[in-house]
Amino acid sequence: MSLIPKRVHERILAKKRKLDSYRPLPPALVEQVRRGLLVEYTYSSNAIEGNTLTLGETRMVIEEGITIGGRSIKEHLEALNHPSAITFIEELASQGRDISEEDVLKLHGLVMNGIDSSAGRYREWGVKISGSTFSPPPSNEVHERVSALLDWLRGNPDELSPVELAARLMHRLSQIHPFVDGNGRVGRLLMNLVLMRAGYPFITNITYRDRTRYLRALQEADEGNPRQLVGLVARSVESALDTYLRLIEEPMVYSLAEASRRTGIDADYLGLLARRGIMPAYKRGGRWFVSEIDLQTYVETVRRGRGIRL
Repeated sequence: MSLIPKRVHERILAKKRKLDSYRPLPPALVEQVRRGLLVEYTYSSNAIEGNTLTLGETRMVIEEGITIGGRSIKEHLEALNHPSAITFIEELASQGRDISEEDVLKLHGLVMNGIDSSAGRYREWGVKISGSTFSPPPSNEVHERVSALLDWLRGNPDELSPVELAARLMHRLSQIHPFVDGNGRVGRLLMNLVLMRAGYPFITNITYRDRTRYLRALQEADEGNPRQLVGLVARSVESALDTYLRLIEEPMVYSLAEASRRTGIDADYLGLLARRGIMPAYKRGGRWFVSEIDLQTYVETVRRGRGIRL
């Protein structure tokens, strides 16, 4: 019996079918959403674990390489490491093969690069999960437990839906606690890998504002009741679907003056592109407007040297 509330599951499936009907998605839309969600996901996943960088600071560290005063080197590295780890799970998702222990270890190595000397290796001593009464297995059982978990994932003996399978994988890895640090981040990334392999969009984010609910749900799952955790993941998946559908169906639209401010391209030049049909745009009330998707498509085309410059 599925642990996802029936109405939530039905909404998710309906929204996924609707999103699938729009595929292939416009490349500019995919890149636009990817950039935004990558930063938001990195911020939330790190903040859940105690990182104090704000969303804006996380964006500056990732996109501009800026060092934020008063923040530790560890916090900067946690932000800088996530994009590489996310790219890695995207590559794994596109390959469609089974997840291996080597993949899990490499993912941990990317997440904890420069932060932990044991990055990319299982722990060699016992650990205790802060705030939990659950005790992870001894270190000499970690390899066997992770191997068995991946076998379970491949076989999916309970025939769980992708959303529930992803949530249960994340929780079971947390219980094994195979690493000294970074277990939560690796678990959430593996959750996303399972979802992306099943055709769900990049990327499902358990937000920082849900931190208390998420930690409580993990503890309940440790006590044998994973329903709240599965439900939280399901609603996070639905939110990711909503983001894509909103941008497809209600694209953000700019006047040429607004588009100029966003891109640094002269508004008169954008008007000339619009009148000549080089950049898709439309007139409303005597003024030209361009959607964010079409604007981004043109900017990316120019950036790659294939744009038409007059």
